[in-house]
Amino acid sequence: MRVLDFQHHFVPRELAERRGARGTRHDVPEGGMKKVTLHGKLYDPEEQLRDMEEAGLDLAILSCVIGWDAPLEDCRLINDTFAALQRRYPDRFVGLAHLPLLIDRRGAPAELDRAITELGLRGVTITSQVNGVPLDSPDLWDFYARAVELRIPIFVHPSMPPRGYEWIKEYDLSRIVGRELDLVLAVSRLIAAGVLDRFPDLKMVIAHFGGGIAAIKERLAAKAYRFGTHLKRSFDEYFDLLYFDMSGFEGGPNALRCALTGIKPERLVFATDYPQDFTGATTDTGKGARDIRKYIEEIRNLPLPKETTARMLGGTAAELLGLTR
Repeated sequence: MRVLDFQHHFVPRELAERRGARGTRHDVPEGGMKKVTLHGKLYDPEEQLRDMEEAGLDLAILSCVIGWDAPLEDCRLINDTFAALQRRYPDRFVGLAHLPLLIDRRGAPAELDRAITELGLRGVTITSQVNGVPLDSPDLWDFYARAVELRIPIFVHPSMPPRGYEWIKEYDLSRIVGRELDLVLAVSRLIAAGVLDRFPDLKMVIAHFGGGIAAIKERLAAKAYRFGTHLKRSFDEYFDLLYFDMSGFEGGPNALRCALTGIKPERLVFATDYPQDFTGATTDTGKGARDIRKYIEEIRNLPLPKETTARMLGGTAAELLGLTR
Protein backbone atom coordinates (compact mmCIF):
# COMPACT_ATOMS: atom_id res chain seq x y z
CA MET A 1 0.00 0.00 0.00
CA ARG A 2 1.30 3.42 -0.97
CA VAL A 3 1.83 6.17 1.61
CA LEU A 4 -0.23 9.30 0.98
CA ASP A 5 0.50 12.63 2.66
CA PHE A 6 -2.82 14.42 3.12
CA GLN A 7 -1.28 17.71 4.31
CA HIS A 8 1.54 18.66 1.99
CA HIS A 9 2.00 22.29 1.00
CA PHE A 10 3.05 23.94 -2.23
CA VAL A 11 2.99 27.62 -3.23
CA PRO A 12 3.25 28.94 -6.79
CA ARG A 13 6.35 31.13 -6.81
CA GLU A 14 4.47 33.93 -8.58
CA LEU A 15 1.90 33.99 -5.79
CA ALA A 16 4.59 34.09 -3.09
CA GLU A 17 6.15 37.09 -4.80
CA ARG A 18 2.76 38.81 -4.81
CA ARG A 19 2.81 38.39 -1.01
CA GLY A 20 6.20 40.05 -0.76
CA ALA A 21 8.48 37.00 -0.72
CA ARG A 22 11.79 37.69 -2.43
CA GLY A 23 14.45 35.84 -0.43
CA THR A 24 14.59 32.39 1.10
CA ARG A 25 12.40 33.19 4.13
CA HIS A 26 9.53 35.64 4.54
CA ASP A 27 7.01 35.98 7.37
CA VAL A 28 3.56 37.09 6.24
CA PRO A 29 1.86 39.11 9.04
CA GLU A 30 -1.83 39.68 9.70
CA GLY A 31 -3.50 41.55 12.54
CA GLY A 32 -0.26 41.95 14.46
CA MET A 33 0.43 38.19 14.35
CA LYS A 34 2.54 35.93 12.18
CA LYS A 35 0.22 34.33 9.65
CA VAL A 36 2.59 32.04 7.77
CA THR A 37 6.27 31.67 6.93
CA LEU A 38 7.22 31.35 3.26
CA HIS A 39 10.50 29.72 2.24
CA GLY A 40 12.22 28.09 -0.71
CA LYS A 41 11.02 24.52 -0.21
CA LEU A 42 7.43 25.62 -0.74
CA TYR A 43 8.03 26.58 -4.37
CA ASP A 44 10.23 23.81 -5.81
CA PRO A 45 8.53 20.57 -6.90
CA GLU A 46 11.81 18.86 -7.76
CA GLU A 47 13.21 19.47 -4.28
CA GLN A 48 9.96 18.26 -2.76
CA LEU A 49 10.15 15.07 -4.81
CA ARG A 50 13.68 14.44 -3.54
CA ASP A 51 12.49 14.85 0.05
CA MET A 52 9.50 12.59 -0.64
CA GLU A 53 11.85 9.91 -1.89
CA GLU A 54 13.98 10.16 1.25
CA ALA A 55 10.87 10.18 3.44
CA GLY A 56 9.13 7.23 1.82
CA LEU A 57 6.14 9.27 0.61
CA ASP A 58 4.51 8.02 -2.55
CA LEU A 59 1.87 10.68 -3.13
CA ALA A 60 1.40 14.23 -1.81
CA ILE A 61 -2.01 15.91 -1.57
CA LEU A 62 -1.29 19.57 -2.17
CA SER A 63 -2.68 22.65 -0.45
CA CYS A 64 -1.37 26.21 -0.51
CA VAL A 65 -0.54 28.00 2.75
CA ILE A 66 -1.47 31.41 1.33
CA GLY A 67 -4.51 30.26 -0.61
CA TRP A 68 -7.26 29.88 1.96
CA ASP A 69 -8.31 33.54 1.99
CA ALA A 70 -7.08 34.45 -1.48
CA PRO A 71 -9.09 36.37 -4.11
CA LEU A 72 -10.44 34.57 -7.15
CA GLU A 73 -7.47 35.45 -9.37
CA ASP A 74 -5.03 33.90 -6.92
CA CYS A 75 -7.21 30.82 -6.37
CA ARG A 76 -7.31 30.23 -10.12
CA LEU A 77 -3.51 30.47 -10.24
CA ILE A 78 -3.19 27.92 -7.42
CA ASN A 79 -5.68 25.54 -9.00
CA ASP A 80 -4.07 25.81 -12.44
CA THR A 81 -0.64 25.20 -10.89
CA PHE A 82 -1.86 22.13 -8.98
CA ALA A 83 -3.53 20.74 -12.10
CA ALA A 84 -0.29 21.20 -14.05
CA LEU A 85 1.66 19.36 -11.32
CA GLN A 86 -0.89 16.52 -11.43
CA ARG A 87 -0.39 16.20 -15.19
CA ARG A 88 3.39 16.40 -14.97
CA TYR A 89 3.71 14.00 -12.01
CA PRO A 90 0.50 11.92 -12.07
CA ASP A 91 1.76 9.38 -9.55
CA ARG A 92 3.27 11.88 -7.10
CA PHE A 93 0.99 14.90 -6.70
CA VAL A 94 -2.76 15.43 -6.28
CA GLY A 95 -4.20 18.91 -5.84
CA LEU A 96 -6.95 20.29 -3.62
CA ALA A 97 -8.99 23.21 -4.93
CA HIS A 98 -8.81 26.64 -3.31
CA LEU A 99 -11.80 28.97 -3.45
CA PRO A 100 -12.63 32.57 -2.50
CA LEU A 101 -15.46 31.32 -0.28
CA LEU A 102 -17.57 34.13 1.22
CA ILE A 103 -15.21 36.57 -0.50
CA ASP A 104 -16.50 36.20 -4.07
CA ARG A 105 -19.95 34.64 -3.81
CA ARG A 106 -20.36 34.29 -7.58
CA GLY A 107 -16.84 33.30 -8.42
CA ALA A 108 -16.36 30.63 -5.75
CA PRO A 109 -19.03 28.14 -6.92
CA ALA A 110 -17.93 28.47 -10.54
CA GLU A 111 -14.28 27.98 -9.56
CA LEU A 112 -15.13 24.86 -7.56
CA ASP A 113 -16.82 23.31 -10.59
CA ARG A 114 -13.95 24.34 -12.88
CA ALA A 115 -11.30 22.97 -10.51
CA ILE A 116 -12.99 19.60 -10.08
CA THR A 117 -14.76 18.91 -13.39
CA GLU A 118 -12.34 20.63 -15.79
CA LEU A 119 -8.95 20.64 -14.08
CA GLY A 120 -9.38 17.27 -12.38
CA LEU A 121 -8.46 18.28 -8.83
CA ARG A 122 -9.57 15.68 -6.29
CA GLY A 123 -10.95 17.67 -3.38
CA VAL A 124 -11.27 21.11 -1.87
CA THR A 125 -9.71 22.79 1.15
CA ILE A 126 -10.94 25.43 3.59
CA THR A 127 -9.93 26.58 7.07
CA SER A 128 -11.62 26.18 10.44
CA GLN A 129 -12.97 29.70 10.00
CA VAL A 130 -13.97 30.89 6.53
CA ASN A 131 -13.48 34.65 6.26
CA GLY A 132 -14.19 34.86 10.00
CA VAL A 133 -17.33 32.69 9.78
CA PRO A 134 -17.58 29.34 11.67
CA LEU A 135 -18.04 26.11 9.74
CA ASP A 136 -21.60 25.60 10.95
CA SER A 137 -22.76 28.84 9.31
CA PRO A 138 -25.70 28.51 6.87
CA ASP A 139 -23.62 30.67 4.53
CA LEU A 140 -21.61 27.52 3.78
CA TRP A 141 -24.50 25.12 3.20
CA ASP A 142 -24.60 25.57 -0.58
CA PHE A 143 -20.88 24.84 -0.68
CA TYR A 144 -21.33 21.67 1.41
CA ALA A 145 -24.20 20.52 -0.80
CA ARG A 146 -22.10 20.92 -3.94
CA ALA A 147 -19.15 19.08 -2.38
CA VAL A 148 -21.48 16.17 -1.61
CA GLU A 149 -22.78 16.20 -5.19
CA LEU A 150 -19.22 16.15 -6.54
CA ARG A 151 -18.30 13.34 -4.08
CA ILE A 152 -15.16 15.14 -2.98
CA PRO A 153 -13.57 15.51 0.46
CA ILE A 154 -13.20 18.85 2.22
CA PHE A 155 -9.85 19.23 3.96
CA VAL A 156 -10.10 21.60 6.94
CA HIS A 157 -6.83 23.31 7.84
CA PRO A 158 -6.56 25.52 10.95
CA SER A 159 -7.26 29.19 10.38
CA MET A 160 -4.32 31.47 9.54
CA PRO A 161 -4.50 33.08 12.08
CA PRO A 162 -7.77 32.34 13.91
CA ARG A 163 -9.92 35.30 14.88
CA GLY A 164 -11.70 36.00 18.11
CA TYR A 165 -9.04 35.01 20.64
CA GLU A 166 -7.55 38.13 22.17
CA TRP A 167 -4.96 36.44 24.39
CA ILE A 168 -3.17 34.46 21.68
CA LYS A 169 -1.71 37.44 19.86
CA GLU A 170 1.57 37.43 21.79
CA TYR A 171 4.41 34.88 21.86
CA ASP A 172 3.29 33.42 18.47
CA LEU A 173 0.52 31.59 20.37
CA SER A 174 -1.88 32.23 17.51
CA ARG A 175 0.00 29.58 15.51
CA ILE A 176 1.11 27.34 18.38
CA VAL A 177 -2.12 27.11 20.41
CA GLY A 178 -4.78 29.16 18.63
CA ARG A 179 -4.89 27.01 15.53
CA GLU A 180 -5.45 23.85 17.54
CA LEU A 181 -8.11 25.50 19.70
CA ASP A 182 -9.92 26.65 16.57
CA LEU A 183 -9.97 23.12 15.14
CA VAL A 184 -11.47 21.73 18.36
CA LEU A 185 -14.09 24.46 18.31
CA ALA A 186 -14.85 23.86 14.62
CA VAL A 187 -15.47 20.14 15.16
CA SER A 188 -17.64 20.83 18.20
CA ARG A 189 -19.72 23.41 16.35
CA LEU A 190 -20.22 21.18 13.31
CA ILE A 191 -21.69 18.51 15.58
CA ALA A 192 -23.61 20.82 17.92
CA ALA A 193 -25.27 22.70 15.06
CA GLY A 194 -26.50 19.53 13.35
CA VAL A 195 -24.51 20.12 10.15
CA LEU A 196 -23.88 16.37 9.88
CA ASP A 197 -27.63 15.71 10.04
CA ARG A 198 -28.20 18.10 7.15
CA PHE A 199 -25.25 16.69 5.17
CA PRO A 200 -24.74 13.06 6.29
CA ASP A 201 -22.61 12.26 3.23
CA LEU A 202 -20.20 15.14 3.82
CA LYS A 203 -16.60 13.91 3.73
CA MET A 204 -14.61 16.24 5.95
CA VAL A 205 -10.96 15.74 6.95
CA ILE A 206 -9.90 17.80 9.97
CA ALA A 207 -6.19 18.62 10.29
CA HIS A 208 -3.84 18.02 13.24
CA PHE A 209 -5.86 15.22 14.88
CA GLY A 210 -8.66 17.80 15.16
CA GLY A 211 -6.39 19.99 17.25
CA GLY A 212 -5.89 17.11 19.69
CA ILE A 213 -9.63 16.79 20.27
CA ALA A 214 -9.36 13.16 21.43
CA ALA A 215 -7.98 14.43 24.75
CA ILE A 216 -11.32 16.06 25.61
CA LYS A 217 -13.69 13.92 23.56
CA GLU A 218 -15.11 12.22 26.67
CA ARG A 219 -16.00 15.61 28.13
CA LEU A 220 -17.63 16.73 24.89
CA ALA A 221 -19.67 13.54 24.65
CA ALA A 222 -20.79 13.74 28.27
CA LYS A 223 -21.77 17.41 28.05
CA ALA A 224 -23.37 17.35 24.59
CA TYR A 225 -26.83 17.55 26.18
CA ARG A 226 -25.96 21.16 26.99
CA PHE A 227 -25.76 22.10 23.29
CA GLY A 228 -29.50 22.76 23.34
CA THR A 229 -29.93 21.64 19.73
CA HIS A 230 -31.75 18.32 20.34
CA LEU A 231 -29.46 16.19 18.20
CA LYS A 232 -30.86 13.00 16.69
CA ARG A 233 -27.80 10.91 17.56
CA SER A 234 -25.06 10.82 20.16
CA PHE A 235 -21.95 12.99 19.98
CA ASP A 236 -19.85 9.88 19.35
CA GLU A 237 -21.95 8.85 16.35
CA TYR A 238 -21.50 12.24 14.71
CA PHE A 239 -17.82 12.31 15.62
CA ASP A 240 -17.28 9.00 13.83
CA LEU A 241 -18.54 10.56 10.57
CA LEU A 242 -15.48 12.83 10.45
CA TYR A 243 -11.92 12.09 9.37
CA PHE A 244 -8.75 13.47 10.94
CA ASP A 245 -5.25 13.87 9.59
CA MET A 246 -2.12 12.91 11.53
CA SER A 247 0.00 16.04 11.06
CA GLY A 248 0.90 19.06 13.15
CA PHE A 249 3.12 17.39 15.74
CA GLU A 250 6.10 16.37 13.59
CA GLY A 251 5.31 12.74 14.18
CA GLY A 252 4.62 13.11 17.90
CA PRO A 253 4.11 9.57 19.30
CA ASN A 254 2.15 10.85 22.30
CA ALA A 255 -0.23 12.79 20.05
CA LEU A 256 -0.75 9.67 17.95
CA ARG A 257 -1.44 7.46 20.97
CA CYS A 258 -3.82 10.04 22.40
CA ALA A 259 -5.67 10.31 19.10
CA LEU A 260 -6.21 6.55 19.00
CA THR A 261 -7.98 6.68 22.37
CA GLY A 262 -10.80 8.68 20.83
CA ILE A 263 -10.57 8.43 17.03
CA LYS A 264 -11.16 5.18 15.18
CA PRO A 265 -8.05 4.25 13.18
CA GLU A 266 -10.07 3.91 9.99
CA ARG A 267 -10.91 7.61 10.36
CA LEU A 268 -7.26 8.70 10.45
CA VAL A 269 -5.26 9.65 7.36
CA PHE A 270 -1.50 10.07 7.30
CA ALA A 271 -0.15 13.61 6.93
CA THR A 272 3.02 15.56 7.65
CA ASP A 273 2.47 19.35 7.23
CA TYR A 274 5.56 19.31 4.98
CA PRO A 275 7.49 21.52 4.31
CA GLN A 276 6.37 23.60 7.29
CA ASP A 277 7.33 20.59 9.41
CA PHE A 278 10.09 18.02 8.90
CA THR A 279 12.45 20.47 7.18
CA GLY A 280 13.71 22.85 9.86
CA ALA A 281 12.37 25.73 7.77
CA THR A 282 9.81 26.85 10.37
CA THR A 283 10.64 24.63 13.36
CA ASP A 284 13.83 23.91 15.30
CA THR A 285 13.28 20.30 16.35
CA GLY A 286 16.04 19.10 14.08
CA LYS A 287 13.71 16.71 12.29
CA GLY A 288 14.05 16.24 8.54
CA ALA A 289 12.64 14.13 5.72
CA ARG A 290 14.09 10.89 7.08
CA ASP A 291 12.09 11.46 10.27
CA ILE A 292 8.92 11.19 8.19
CA ARG A 293 10.08 7.66 7.37
CA LYS A 294 10.43 7.00 11.12
CA TYR A 295 6.88 8.28 11.67
CA ILE A 296 5.59 5.94 8.97
CA GLU A 297 7.35 3.02 10.64
CA GLU A 298 5.86 3.94 14.03
CA ILE A 299 2.41 3.71 12.47
CA ARG A 300 3.20 0.40 10.77
CA ASN A 301 4.37 -0.98 14.13
CA LEU A 302 1.22 -0.01 16.04
CA PRO A 303 -0.52 -2.99 17.70
CA LEU A 304 -3.19 -2.98 15.00
CA PRO A 305 -3.94 -5.29 12.08
CA LYS A 306 -1.68 -4.64 9.09
CA GLU A 307 -4.67 -3.88 6.88
CA THR A 308 -5.71 -1.18 9.38
CA THR A 309 -2.34 0.58 9.39
CA ALA A 310 -2.23 0.30 5.60
CA ARG A 311 -5.54 2.17 5.47
CA MET A 312 -4.22 4.81 7.87
CA LEU A 313 -1.14 5.35 5.72
CA GLY A 314 -2.88 5.50 2.35
CA GLY A 315 -5.94 3.39 1.76
CA THR A 316 -8.52 5.64 3.39
CA ALA A 317 -7.10 8.77 1.75
CA ALA A 318 -7.13 7.09 -1.66
CA GLU A 319 -10.81 6.24 -1.21
CA LEU A 320 -11.70 9.75 -0.09
CA LEU A 321 -9.96 11.26 -3.12
CA GLY A 322 -11.51 8.81 -5.57
CA LEU A 323 -8.13 7.37 -6.50
CA THR A 324 -9.45 3.81 -6.24
CA ARG A 325 -12.25 4.42 -8.73
